[in-house]
Amino acid sequence: MLHFRDPVHGFIDITESECAVVDTAAFQRLRRIKQLATTYLVYHGAEHTRFGHSLGVMHLTSRVFDSILAKNSDLFGGDPARRAYYRQLLRLVGLTHDLGHPPFSHASEDLFANGREHEDYTHDILFSDEMAAAIDVVNADFQKEHGTQFRISPEAIWLAYTGDDIGSALYQPDFPFLKSLMDSELDCDKMDYLLRDSHYCGVNYGNFDLDRLVDSFTVYRGKDNDQLKLAIASDGIQAVEEFVLARYFMFIQVYFHKTRRLLDMRLIDAMKEILPGGVFPTDVHGYLTWDDTRVMNELASRRADRTADLFLNRETMHCVFSSHTHTGAEGKKLYDLAENTAKNLLLEQSSINADNLGDFFLSDFPRKAVHKISPDIEDERGIPVVREGGLAPSSLLSESILLDSLRDNEIAIRRLYVSSEYREMVESILGPYL
Repeated sequence: MLHFRDPVHGFIDITESECAVVDTAAFQRLRRIKQLATTYLVYHGAEHTRFGHSLGVMHLTSRVFDSILAKNSDLFGGDPARRAYYRQLLRLVGLTHDLGHPPFSHASEDLFANGREHEDYTHDILFSDEMAAAIDVVNADFQKEHGTQFRISPEAIWLAYTGDDIGSALYQPDFPFLKSLMDSELDCDKMDYLLRDSHYCGVNYGNFDLDRLVDSFTVYRGKDNDQLKLAIASDGIQAVEEFVLARYFMFIQVYFHKTRRLLDMRLIDAMKEILPGGVFPTDVHGYLTWDDTRVMNELASRRADRTADLFLNRETMHCVFSSHTHTGAEGKKLYDLAENTAKNLLLEQSSINADNLGDFFLSDFPRKAVHKISPDIEDERGIPVVREGGLAPSSLLSESILLDSLRDNEIAIRRLYVSSEYREMVESILGPYL
């Protein structure tokens, strides 16, 4: 067993066979992919990468899985080999789930071609020769210890990650449950990035009681007793509330920070000029040659280009209008009036026309659901609350007035940015809309 010393989780244990995955070029590339895009230009400590996050998610899948097993001794028929198989699959899902991220993570996803998403690249990398060979090292060790009934392969990892039944002989009915540990309102991915992003940004917004939350996880077997669902024990409700609120605060204060959002836009404009055709290669081998380091080097070689220079010199605009956190119909009406007023005022200037307006004026509309928890415990997004004594489970939303009040709400912030030379002029006329 080897160890990574992690600033969030302490020692992260990893087997020598799992290190074969970590040592691949595709995984090492994640050292050169910033977790929070341009946030380091706002919160200067946010230099962390997808590499550390992926290790953290792998670590948390084991913690959550082990916590659930400790409370449910008969889970998976009590079969030690099946339990070990699911645990190993989950660790590899956590380790590999972000392989397909582009340079600067989510910020540059608008530059994908042909409707591709970063998960599509993750799939292609997972099935590449190098990664498949590394995964086979894990499989050899697993089968040596647990027998050949189960096989660790790229296909099995992908099925556990997506929860989809594609008619594969490797598919297991429990895969949708495994998926929920990586893709749900209470998944290990969110748990790690909230704590990690808070740590590196130097803020407290994303902190929550991780130990209490992990200890609260259990299972619900569904009304027909044939489908496992991730659930929480009744004494863990407040831990879940804290977790959901932590994510809510991080989106408002960090992920949707006004300057970070503007710098992301600057970055995208600059990257369009250095990528062939303005988009990432669809071929996975060409795609993997792109990382943050290459982007910055390419931009540095093009300082004479205005878009590259704007980003490299951190040239920002002033946010002259920002709506409330939850923009409703009235807020949109106010925003539309402010936007039209500012545009018309700027277009009256001799140096500005419809073609170059974007050099002096930008708008932004970040939005995100506060949570997607369903009130129906049988629904994929429902979270059952399990009580002792054989009492019927209830819905988390029926137990939490706080979370129920946030249902169907979204963070929706409308902003207008103006270049420095026109800031005062625009602000003076937008007074009634602020």
